[in-house]
Amino acid sequence: MIARHSLIYVGSRGFAAALNMASVAVFTRLAPVESYGTYLYVLSWALVLYGATCQWPKFAFFALYDEAREPAQVGTVVRILGGTLLLAGLGSALAAGLGLMPARMAAAILALAFGTTLFEGSTEIARTRLQAGAVAASVMSRAVLILVLGSAALHLSADPLHLAFAVAAANALAALPAAATIAPMMPGRGSRAEALRLFAYGWPLVLSFGTAALAQSLDRLIIAHTVGPAGLGAYGALADFLRQSFIVFGEAIALSLISIAKRDARAGGMAAAARVLSDAARAMTLIAAFGAVFFLCFDDIVVAVLLGPDYRAEAQQLAPVLVLASILMMFRAYYFGQVIYFTRTSRLEAAAAVATLATVAVLSLLLIPALGATGAALAFAGGQSAACLVLVLGARRAGTTMPLPLADMAGIAGIALACGAVMAGIGLMPGGLMVPGQGLRLVLLAAAAGATAWRYDVLGFAGAIRHRLAA
Repeated sequence: MIARHSLIYVGSRGFAAALNMASVAVFTRLAPVESYGTYLYVLSWALVLYGATCQWPKFAFFALYDEAREPAQVGTVVRILGGTLLLAGLGSALAAGLGLMPARMAAAILALAFGTTLFEGSTEIARTRLQAGAVAASVMSRAVLILVLGSAALHLSADPLHLAFAVAAANALAALPAAATIAPMMPGRGSRAEALRLFAYGWPLVLSFGTAALAQSLDRLIIAHTVGPAGLGAYGALADFLRQSFIVFGEAIALSLISIAKRDARAGGMAAAARVLSDAARAMTLIAAFGAVFFLCFDDIVVAVLLGPDYRAEAQQLAPVLVLASILMMFRAYYFGQVIYFTRTSRLEAAAAVATLATVAVLSLLLIPALGATGAALAFAGGQSAACLVLVLGARRAGTTMPLPLADMAGIAGIALACGAVMAGIGLMPGGLMVPGQGLRLVLLAAAAGATAWRYDVLGFAGAIRHRLAA
């Protein structure tokens, strides 16, 4: 089951990641740097609004899900999500009414929050119920729709708000496959008892997710106000591209394995989930190690192919720091951050979010005026490091730590480092950076990653193949 779920989730996320990278490439060529930066500014505020109002119910549902109470839980969380959307709408209207932002921008921010809530809410419920096929369909549909609708919006108009509305519509439409799996339970009545359980668990998440969303967007918001939208365009384009690699695949691992680990923990406690969680740690280490080698060895090609000429110089300068920040964010969000679903309390996430915000705020104020976008990248990496530290130490104090197979993780990282050294050596040879040399380096990287995955039986594929061959 683990291999099958992993294949479905990783395959769908890989397909979506490729299209999302294509979307970044297309958008950065259709939109001027300043327009794309303005879109990222709007998107950043939308994520803050979503995190502060609409994000917590889906995580509370995942943490407290019980098959025996499924209809009541689903009906209740759907109603709670409706209430949070109303709250988000009131917040956007208040911001526009007070003159904090233009009404069109407030409407675009609300539309993005609305579309994100529909997509994330429906896919989270379907994921928790182990409806892998429906989740995969929604994930792939969203990638296709964002590319098609976003490109059409920018082709017809360079207005960044039109792009925001197009992305919002893509999220809402892509929610349909996942929503179809829960539609039979939606007409059912909500439960006051279930609502109280969800609120009791989830109320700290209201603060923590809002704080975390602000922490993850603060660097961009400060860049927009200090360097300007043009500076945010190059920084955000590369950061989003990297997130579509590390974060998407890290999320795919979480979608496939953490849900199974949570089910095992419900049946037999943390010890029953340790094997699956250790496999998740190995898989994320494989992604982080070989992904970093790929981007650091091929950053000039990646930036040239995916980003327009106006973005290239700054993007190459930012690449090493943003690679580190992306890796830290993946582990923080999709491994160490998952501990809250095993401790039965969400307060640890709130502490991690506060640590992230405080670190990002202090480092941004110190580094961005002097270093610009590079300072923002360093601040973001520092914030993710602080969150990881809080989650690790807090889980240890609570007696529920996420297992870390350190020897295997070190072995994976060591193999990736050796592979990177060989690739760097090839690049220094005459013609090493020409097409044949680049092809050889890419083949070497793929072979090393595949051999490492086989050696450590990442995601159980090697074991499944051995079992099938032995049968």
